[in-house]
Amino acid sequence: MKAKNIPNILSVIRILLVPVFLLVLFVKNDVALAVIVFLLAGATDMVDGYLARRNNWITNLGKVLDPIADKLMQFTVLISFWIKAILPWWFVISFFLKDGITLIMSAIVIKRRSVVVVSKWYGKLAVCLFYAAVVASVLFEGFIDRNPIFEYLIFLPAIICGIAALLGYIKHYSVLKHEEIKKGKILSIQKEDE
Repeated sequence: MKAKNIPNILSVIRILLVPVFLLVLFVKNDVALAVIVFLLAGATDMVDGYLARRNNWITNLGKVLDPIADKLMQFTVLISFWIKAILPWWFVISFFLKDGITLIMSAIVIKRRSVVVVSKWYGKLAVCLFYAAVVASVLFEGFIDRNPIFEYLIFLPAIICGIAALLGYIKHYSVLKHEEIKKGKILSIQKEDE
């Protein structure tokens, strides 16, 4: 096994943790253990990203595998905890919309430019706040049930940061689009000169 494949292996482990999460939550009915599995998946994401950047172990497979593993776990957690009435519907829908739009934009960029877009710091911050909100919703579930106003205090920062990240990605993709148009004009001028 080549060392540069370690981040990819961690991404595969994260994908394999999805059925483990579902088993623990719905079969064993252990919410606390399910959160631990969720946090373990988050830890593998941090470690694989750190190793890939630090050692330049960035591969095209990893650029695709990592976001798939992330979104698969995040979407599974969102739907599962909504079913368990731990997360409010408006939080779940807002993250599905944000991530759905981001994925569509990424797919367009990949198709047109034949490159994989790497996540930005603001996207990572949004994910961190997502994890924090999910964990807080489990830790303080009883308190939130008695004091519904705190539901907004827990979830709104994650949603606001998620929207800001989406706007950041829209700006980033528009810059890529502008570069693509500019490159096309330069190529057409070069052809005319020939």
